[in-house]
Amino acid sequence: MSLKSSPIVRLVAVCAAHAWLVLAVLSIASAAMARYVARHFAMTTDTSVLLSPELPWRVRHAEFNAVFPPDSSDIVVVVDGATPELSEAATARLAAGLSAQTALFHSVQRPDSGPFWAHNGLLFASTDDVKSTLAELLRSQPFLGSMASDPSLRGLANTLSLVTRGTDTGEATSEELRTAVGTLAGVLQRLAAGKPTFFSWRNLITGRKADRHELRHIILVDPVLDFARLQPGKVASDAIRSTAGRLALDGAHGVRVRLTGQVPLQDEEFATLAQRAGLIASLAVAAILLMLWFAVRSPWLIAAILATTLVGLLMATALGLALFHRFNVISVAFIPLFVGMGMDLGIQFGVRYRAERGAGQEVDAALIATGRTMGRSLSLAAAAISSGFLAFTPTVYYGVSQLGVIAGLGLLAALALNLTLLPALIALTRPRSAPLRLGARLTRIDNYVLGNRVLVVGSGALAGLICAALLPLVRFDFNPMHLRSPTTQAVATLLDLMRDPDESPNTLEVIRPSLAAADRLAAVFRTDPTVYSARTLSSFIPSGQPQKIALIADAASLMDLTLNPLEVAAPPTDAEVIDALTRAVAKLRQAAFESPSLRADAHRLADELEALARGNRAARVKAEQLLIPGFVTSLEQMRDLLQPQPVSLATLPPELVRQWQTADGRARVSVLPKGDSNDDAVLRRFVAAAIKIAPDATGTAVYLQDYARAVVDAFIEAGVLSFLAICALLLLALRRIRDVAITMAPIVLTGLLTLATCVVIRQPLNFANIIALPLLFGIGVAFHIYFVVSWRSGGSHLLTSSLARGVFFSALATATGFGSLWASSHPGTASMGKLLMISLVWTLTSALLFQPALMGPATPKDTMASATS
Repeated sequence: MSLKSSPIVRLVAVCAAHAWLVLAVLSIASAAMARYVARHFAMTTDTSVLLSPELPWRVRHAEFNAVFPPDSSDIVVVVDGATPELSEAATARLAAGLSAQTALFHSVQRPDSGPFWAHNGLLFASTDDVKSTLAELLRSQPFLGSMASDPSLRGLANTLSLVTRGTDTGEATSEELRTAVGTLAGVLQRLAAGKPTFFSWRNLITGRKADRHELRHIILVDPVLDFARLQPGKVASDAIRSTAGRLALDGAHGVRVRLTGQVPLQDEEFATLAQRAGLIASLAVAAILLMLWFAVRSPWLIAAILATTLVGLLMATALGLALFHRFNVISVAFIPLFVGMGMDLGIQFGVRYRAERGAGQEVDAALIATGRTMGRSLSLAAAAISSGFLAFTPTVYYGVSQLGVIAGLGLLAALALNLTLLPALIALTRPRSAPLRLGARLTRIDNYVLGNRVLVVGSGALAGLICAALLPLVRFDFNPMHLRSPTTQAVATLLDLMRDPDESPNTLEVIRPSLAAADRLAAVFRTDPTVYSARTLSSFIPSGQPQKIALIADAASLMDLTLNPLEVAAPPTDAEVIDALTRAVAKLRQAAFESPSLRADAHRLADELEALARGNRAARVKAEQLLIPGFVTSLEQMRDLLQPQPVSLATLPPELVRQWQTADGRARVSVLPKGDSNDDAVLRRFVAAAIKIAPDATGTAVYLQDYARAVVDAFIEAGVLSFLAICALLLLALRRIRDVAITMAPIVLTGLLTLATCVVIRQPLNFANIIALPLLFGIGVAFHIYFVVSWRSGGSHLLTSSLARGVFFSALATATGFGSLWASSHPGTASMGKLLMISLVWTLTSALLFQPALMGPATPKDTMASATS
């Protein structure tokens, strides 16, 4: 080895000569780092820490939340019942069960329940609806009065006897009775047949099916969270499901309990990421091993490259924890970044070593020759990529900033290991190698590219111009819902809620100094075609109260004894139930004989009641459990509904007032979008229109779009800074603007081709796949630096060189390894794998075709410039 050898060559030679010492030192260091990582590894899934809290829109959002703290609804429990009675009873039981578990839940609330809504709910209906509801109740008095005085199966049988007798006296018509008789007959027939059967007294009394708002109730849960876990709310979510199971709130009992909200959405997202993880990992490892085999054709070389990469990954992990103490959902992406680029350094070194060995050199001489040939290009590539990543640091997107620091410093560590540990491992294992065989097809391609440089470069430039024209069509999907699997319960439930405009979480919020000012602004919002509703505290003051209260008061006086009988019968014996059923059967048979319109239904119900009377006691108990609890629930609700109180700002519940107005008079305006708020276009139009009306607006709808804009701006800023930093470093190293341009032009072309492909296949950028761009940028920079440095050193016909082989298989290893993410069941991860595959194809194309044509044959001037730089 010459005394004038470069420091890199001397370093490789020393490590090869003292391989055991290098291995021992790095083994001890690796053990210490592994212990440190095991003891200090931490990761937060809290996405609120990813962006600077000083951004204006985050400041507005924080100020709004400080004035009007959001509901404690990290978990939203949605309870759907087959009947309104089942839904109400199930929600009440579940809320009570959760409230008792204070170690798991900070608070449990029912926003659509409580004395205020129970007594005054009817006041929020129109006057015509109030009249219709009261008329239905009055028509049901005979039925209700008898059942209220004896809420049992005996009471139901006696009531049937009473109302059928009423057809004889003219107190009830056959048509009025037919619906009730037919409904009860059908219910008992399904029960006897063992089919799932549910019965609603409210539907029977009102004569209409319940709407979705009557069948669904919501519980807002503020759980105790552990952000040290990948699924911080799993314990709380499991407890809710366990409580629902213990209370028999399931499909068999006419109830469905589902969870959504921020915590279940995030927890299920990580669970989705874990799905197929084994398959994806197996595919990635198999693909990487296969590409490594094609590249170096030596098990020992493969083992050395993998060991060097793993030690580097351990070093980068320890470095990240030492600097930032914990990873976040963005900075943890340093793992694929490091593996992809760290392995590229190892492949380039290994392929060149194989070529040197194939030329007949011994191991030590081949290592020194590899260090001499590849050392400078590897160092320049690593330094350029590292400076590019470190340029991410100034961005306000803390997740990307930390990612840049960890990846940038980690890549320098990878360079050091590939110039020390990798040569030492090769010197110890002394892998054999065969001469590199170059295919005739590659030679023909190489000759064609160099012989038709104008055509190839012109085609690349034309493609770049076309792609640049398509850039305005690149779309960023800012909706995080589109990154989640719609098959998970939390996502499916939220999408179900969002179909109801009243339940959309994508609201827009504004604060005004007084309620009067808030009301004026709400009135302006209501005139906009993109707005579904605009609410203030005044929205909770029903209109036309005097007339409605008078109507309800009249009905309440008429129904007082009906709903509140002076005496309630004691629970019956089984013999009394049988006797009442027998009498009811006789009355129904008689009514069937006397009323042709009632005949079929009366006979059906008589048959079912007769079967109950003759059957065993268990059948009668089962029938009572089906029919009576719902009546008791409905009876309580009717009593409450007929006791309204005048509603004013002074009588509104204090907890409701606190959500809409502060003690000093400031008032909130909450605006909901018209249409499907899960549609990006709908939400974008809504926010654009609303911001014109109230530029100081905040809320989830604004937050989502500003968050997306901040992420895109951060990546643009990071990209520009990285590009400038890399250009400056290359100019310092290469000392020729032309060579810097030749290095960076293919990278620009790759980016344009990738983004244009996304437009053509309608693949939007999103919060997940945009993280793949730094990896692709880094690998592209490395590939083009390898070629330019080799070209400046006098290399020609680069497509047939070992360098091209290293580039080709390095790209394939990364593409097939990380492209396997495309198989993920998580839409965001799958889109990342897709973007990786697309971009690496274009990276390879520009590196192997456009780059050689752009450089052309090496000239003595190029070689001289390389030697003096």
